[in-house]
Amino acid sequence: MKLLVIDEEFPYPLNTGKRLRTFNLTYQLTKHADVSYLAYGDENSEAFKHFKANNITPYAVQPVDLRQSGLKFYFKLFANLFSKYPYIVTSHYSQQFADKLNRLVEEEKFDVVIVEWTPYAKYIEQLTSCKKIIVAHNIESDIWKRYSENETNPAKRFYIKHQYSKLIQFEKECFNWVEGATAVSAIDASFIEKLNLKYKPAVIENGVDLEFFHPMEKQIKPNRLVFTGSMDWRPNQDAAEFFVKQIFPLLRKEIPDIEAYFVGRKPPQHIIDLGKTEGIVITGMVDDVRDYIAEASVYIVPLRIGGGSRLKILEAMGMKKPIVSTSIGAEGLEVTDKKDILIGDTPEEFCRLVLNALADRQLADSIAQQGYELVHAKYKWSSIAEKLIHYLKSL
Repeated sequence: MKLLVIDEEFPYPLNTGKRLRTFNLTYQLTKHADVSYLAYGDENSEAFKHFKANNITPYAVQPVDLRQSGLKFYFKLFANLFSKYPYIVTSHYSQQFADKLNRLVEEEKFDVVIVEWTPYAKYIEQLTSCKKIIVAHNIESDIWKRYSENETNPAKRFYIKHQYSKLIQFEKECFNWVEGATAVSAIDASFIEKLNLKYKPAVIENGVDLEFFHPMEKQIKPNRLVFTGSMDWRPNQDAAEFFVKQIFPLLRKEIPDIEAYFVGRKPPQHIIDLGKTEGIVITGMVDDVRDYIAEASVYIVPLRIGGGSRLKILEAMGMKKPIVSTSIGAEGLEVTDKKDILIGDTPEEFCRLVLNALADRQLADSIAQQGYELVHAKYKWSSIAEKLIHYLKSL
């Protein structure tokens, strides 16, 4: 079987949830198929070389300008008001990428083209010579719906709602351009299935590298909390602001020396500024996220916006950490509240659960142990990849 994956980038280094999922599953596919990868990037980059070294044939296209500042950016936002397509589709589209894709499909005779992010489905709208599937890491429209619900600026809220309506229409169309689709949770698969499709989407869960994320012999800091995730992703930014502004003050009243670390690359200035709050640490990029998880007493997931499922939870479970999360943070995973995770949605509930986990070592250890057993039973990359290859062969 010959497969071509198209994506926004070559997912390396493995420092985001999407990169971890995409690379690990793509690498596992090489054990069953001939895999090529088309993405924006540089042939001289470490990412390009990493793919070649792992038996994946890479093809690079000159990246588009995705900077979110300056006059050109705001002009693009304004111009998109008059486009049929959402901004996350038009901003990533280039004729050079489309031409390269069409040439590769004609020359290499791929059996399946895998669209690794829903907005990139525009590239395969007219493709008829092979099977196509969309990998839905999230339901994009659902994320933008939640953006609008949490946005307080009227002008921004108007624009976000406008994008949301375009995304709804785009998803209705693009999932009908393909012969298959995968989602990371049953919730997301159910959404896709309602779009009048001729096929049934498959649930291909997120996984975790349990040889990498494992319990470590480090001294645990008694009142330290940790959150990990790319801080250039808006749901993670919202989670940090929600926690620091609404939950952390409640915790400080009970434990004055409590501290919370937010670990992840590319924090924008408004997230860096949260570090001015006593007890809050914004690390930026770190060499090894495991060091920070290992030292924490409790792993926190205060997400209010999201979709798909959270690799960060699986990583923390692999390292045997008690987790306190919102319902949205735990969405899409086969977790059980009060057994392998603690779930609270209001600032008061979240605060109470964190305090309980810090005060009751028996509770914390039980939650951590159950989570550790869950992730080892259900979330190994190798077994998840076997489900994916079976689905691809069934198309």
